Amino acid sequence: MLHQQRSSQPIRISTKICRIFLITGATLTASSFLVLIVLHGQLEVLDERPFFIDRPSQSRETNAREHAEEWPPTLNVYTEPTSSNDVWYIDPTAQAPKPKRPLPHRTISSHDLTKHTFPKINYTSIETTSNLLCNRIPSLLPIDDFGSTFQDPYLPWIHDVFVSSNDPSQVHILGQNRRRCHTGKNHLQEMKYWEGQLSLFQPIALKRLVNTSNYNADDTVKYRLSSHQDADEDALETRFRCRFKVIDYEQQTVTYQGESLSTYPFNYEFVNWRKKRKSMLEDGKEQSSFWLSPLMFRCPIPKPLLVYMTESRLLLDVVPIRTPSRRNDRDGFFFHDGMGGPVTFNATKAYGDNYVLPEAKDSGRWENLPVCALKPPTDSSKEHLLSSVEANAPLNALNEKPHKLVACTWTSSLHQRRGNERRISDGKSRLREWIAFHLEAGFDHMYIFDNSGANSNIFRLKNEVDPDFGNATVPVDLVKDDLSSVTGLFPASKVTRIEWPATICNNNRPAHDDPGERSSQYAAEAACRMRYGPYTDWMSSMDPDEYFIPMGNYTSWKQILDKVDRDEGRKVLKFRSTRARPLLSTLEPTYDENVKECTKEMGKTHNKCLAKKEENTYLETYNCEYIKSPKPERFARAM
Repeated sequence: MLHQQRSSQPIRISTKICRIFLITGATLTASSFLVLIVLHGQLEVLDERPFFIDRPSQSRETNAREHAEEWPPTLNVYTEPTSSNDVWYIDPTAQAPKPKRPLPHRTISSHDLTKHTFPKINYTSIETTSNLLCNRIPSLLPIDDFGSTFQDPYLPWIHDVFVSSNDPSQVHILGQNRRRCHTGKNHLQEMKYWEGQLSLFQPIALKRLVNTSNYNADDTVKYRLSSHQDADEDALETRFRCRFKVIDYEQQTVTYQGESLSTYPFNYEFVNWRKKRKSMLEDGKEQSSFWLSPLMFRCPIPKPLLVYMTESRLLLDVVPIRTPSRRNDRDGFFFHDGMGGPVTFNATKAYGDNYVLPEAKDSGRWENLPVCALKPPTDSSKEHLLSSVEANAPLNALNEKPHKLVACTWTSSLHQRRGNERRISDGKSRLREWIAFHLEAGFDHMYIFDNSGANSNIFRLKNEVDPDFGNATVPVDLVKDDLSSVTGLFPASKVTRIEWPATICNNNRPAHDDPGERSSQYAAEAACRMRYGPYTDWMSSMDPDEYFIPMGNYTSWKQILDKVDRDEGRKVLKFRSTRARPLLSTLEPTYDENVKECTKEMGKTHNKCLAKKEENTYLETYNCEYIKSPKPERFARAM
């Protein structure tokens, strides 16, 4: 019996309308659908809840009214009681409850909130914030606590927060749709509970009251829900209040300085309509609308506060604006006239003309998120471009970006295959070969989102011998339980490792009654596009068992992409690919007494289990293309 890692990755698409170019090619992959995207511009592109599993928490939970702002400030999350939304509905117990019209006000105050404190993110000094915290935000956020330690369906499930060095005027926030974690007929109550997650993808329009400035340093602004016709210009499509505070490390104070309203990189509801989906809110498995998995939005930084961002003195509170999720087939679509689609949701009828939002202090929210600027990628061969980036020169004003082609991958030292069928423990050796090959094949940079931290407790990595680096060639103190021992073999100008320990929320197979949602992977792929897309012309997303091999007269991917840019003007290259089988001559018998099919006793009477010979590379081994090119049409899809 042969044991081989098999990757299964859903399609990722550009948020623009793209033409697709199908190319046949040999890849070392598991029937996966590979997509290469060009990035020529910015990406615009129930009370008891018995179904939740409680886990040990790293947070401190208190009643929200017990504490004022403390020093040093820490990351806090305020959750609202689910029952506070019942007033919205005619029958809150219905599986698809219908909102009352006009929408009644909720009676909620700060006394009803629960405060959860996460001490791993705290701000004691500029040095600590700049050097330790800002470089590790995805590994410090309470991602795995969301849905277990604290639960609030109207809070975004945040996986990443950053400011791009290319555009320091706004904070980018990346979340995931928690409702997709467990779906199907056995999880209807859980899906109903998390229905508020879909509302975060649906824009609403606002009108300011009392203080009508879009920069409110005195905290007197009030908002009401409105139609597009009545909305303020910066509030046509928003969903979150972005409240900024400044830290004074010397005086040990935190003061509110102003707020803005969030923006989306594109209109999710309009995309759903363009894809001819009846509703964003599906009942059932809800896995087909994969564009509703990552949630991306931005918080504009008020101009007077930009100076504090460069000094690591800014903090951000994210306050979601809570309304019932729109079931588009029942409630209609709500995008403004400029989008080109039908506006069938009547905001005035749904909300009335006097639905004033509660104050921020009376609302569930994320408090004290760090505002940190990412460093641009390094490339010694294009220092003139990177110096322009560091000087905040707009990249679209430059004739050339620092990189032509980069790759993103989400991987781990070891992991479980889908369905937790089998443990895969050769992640380091695979990654080392994969990086080396693609750098030779014309890739400028490799971004490695290291998910090893999610598996460290499961597999006890620190107690296991490192098969690749636990030897005399590498000092013992450099042996790691993550992928840094691999990425450290390559120059920083070629490989960047991002610590990404978030656990996938569901590892079932796609055909399961509760199909898998690889939330951590999908978030990593979106984060790579958001973080590093502005610095490259082309970007690919693939797994370390997938190889992009230049074929025919080409020896480098840059040659291929130069031709595409010059002659074809395409924005997306999509590949049909099939799993490669290993060559028998590169294999040898292997035994594992913990796997009944691979014991030495079983090998005496049955086919022996086989493994790659140490002297052969993975590309040499899995190099039997048993399905010849051109690949059949059925392989042009996610598997």
